[in-house]
Order: sequence, then structure tokens, then C-alpha cells
Amino acid sequence: MRLEVRFAGFGGQGVITAGRLLALIIIEADPSLYVVYSPSYGFQTRGGDALSDVIISDEEIDYPKARRIDLAFMLTQQAYNKYCEFVRDDGLIVIDEHVNKSIGKCGNKRHYELSIVTSARQIGGDVFASTIMLGASINYLGNTELLKGKLMLECAKQVVIKYFKETLLGRRVGVEDLINKNIKALEIGYKMIKINDF
Repeated sequence: MRLEVRFAGFGGQGVITAGRLLALIIIEADPSLYVVYSPSYGFQTRGGDALSDVIISDEEIDYPKARRIDLAFMLTQQAYNKYCEFVRDDGLIVIDEHVNKSIGKCGNKRHYELSIVTSARQIGGDVFASTIMLGASINYLGNTELLKGKLMLECAKQVVIKYFKETLLGRRVGVEDLINKNIKALEIGYKMIKINDF
């Protein structure tokens, strides 16, 4: 069985980080699974297109690029217009509340609208959209056949804490605050997804 997840938006929203962290969390949750993480962004780190794909499988992954996406998070209209058609007909497109799903050719697909960017800004900035998306993805994927009972919020928190401690090594101030805000964002995202809605 294979699952494909895509995070897409603008650089600076943490799209790349969300994919990297999801891959690390899945590896921690079940080391027997095969996981491929593929980031992609334009020439501009901030403000340009950014996306990251995570492929999860119980068999060796023969092709490391997403072809038929099962779960996609689209933070911008541009990302939605560009990538919604790659989502399977029975997949799920999670859009930010500012994205208009009536534009484009994907109106017949399943959509779930969340206040990702607004919530991230309430925490401290767009960059926290990454851990909000991450929390939502963990809740949703943890109820799929491949990952049922494997993806736990507490495990995800430990991976996120370790990741930010390592990436912020050498930074003298604000490390604990940044980690705490990311954990808060993770919890917010996890609670945003209501499994009974699916």
C-alpha cells in the first residue's frame, strides 16, 4: 500500500519543513515502512512557490515522485490551481480558508477547509502553518489503513522538539519559545481535523 502526501504554498509558510517533519515522524512511528521526502521550491526562498511531497509505503518505492496524491494541503490559490488536479478522485484536498475551490477543475473532489494561515499568525507568523498542517496530517493519516494506530501525537511532539533543538543549535535566545509555539501549532492542527467528518 502506498500513500502520497503533498504540502504546497509559498516559501516562508513552512511547507518544506512540514514534509520533512512528517517523514521523520513516520520513520520514528514505524521503521519498517519505506518513506521518501521530496522538497521543491522556486528561486525565491520566501514568496516563491514551495512544495514538499512525502511518499509512504509498505513496499519498496519504485518511483520517488508523487503521481496520485491521497492527501494535499494547499495554502495558496496559486498552489491550489496548480496542483489540485494531481489529487486522486477519492483523495482529500485540505485548503486554507482563503483559497477559493470554485476556481479550477477540482470542484468534484473532497475538500476540507481549515483556518491554517490565520491560526499561524495568531501564534506568531506564517511559518507556524507548517506545524499546524503537520498536526492535521498526523490525525488524518493515523486513521488510514497503512498507518492506523501508528501515528501518535505524543511521538510527533518528541520528533518536533528534537528537530528544532538540532536546527536551532547555536541560537542563544528564543529557542524554548519557538519550540513551545511549534508544539502549540501541532496541537491546534491535530484538533482541527475531525475524523467523523470523513
